Amino acid sequence: MTRRSPRTNAERVRESELALLDAAVELFAQQGYERTTAAEIGLRAGFSRNMVRDRYGSKEALLGSLFETFGQRLLPAARGERIGTGRDHVLGQLDDLLHAVEHDPEVMRALIVLTFETPGGLRNFAPWFADLIVGYQSELAGHLATGQRDGSVRPDLDPPREAEEFVSYAIGLCFRSVLTPERYDFAGEIRAWRRRLEKSLAAPGGTP
Repeated sequence: MTRRSPRTNAERVRESELALLDAAVELFAQQGYERTTAAEIGLRAGFSRNMVRDRYGSKEALLGSLFETFGQRLLPAARGERIGTGRDHVLGQLDDLLHAVEHDPEVMRALIVLTFETPGGLRNFAPWFADLIVGYQSELAGHLATGQRDGSVRPDLDPPREAEEFVSYAIGLCFRSVLTPERYDFAGEIRAWRRRLEKSLAAPGGTP
């Protein structure tokens, strides 16, 4: 029988950090940032009430680290390589949203809840959210312009304006998903939106 090598101090530290981040996601998804205390996070993770302070210094510093987790788990597909037409790329970003909703719902809900706390207690993190929205919107506008050049997107559309409406509609869906989660089929709404968008973006004579 092979004996497992003892964990190094660095491994133990990393494991405790991951446990704290997972606990923070759970609590932020359930009750938001303002109503969650650092002590609650430490206890939910199975540690002492002071563990967040010991590992991160503050709840706000932990949140900064959590944003890196959001970037690693939810956002990489939006920055990855795609194949197909410009319209395929636009629809692919909806597919990414649907995948996050279905496969990482708690992390997705935590991100949404935190987003809507930005005008209040999370004003210091407003630039992070603003950059995220601007980058996503700019990427969409680029895909739409590419679609017009390759003939997959209607030539009469204004790509920047269409991208802005896309993002605004997505934010509306996200808000409804956390406002009345028990009565709102988030994934179903995304699928229905995708079907509508697939038709409405199509260039005349192109693939419907």
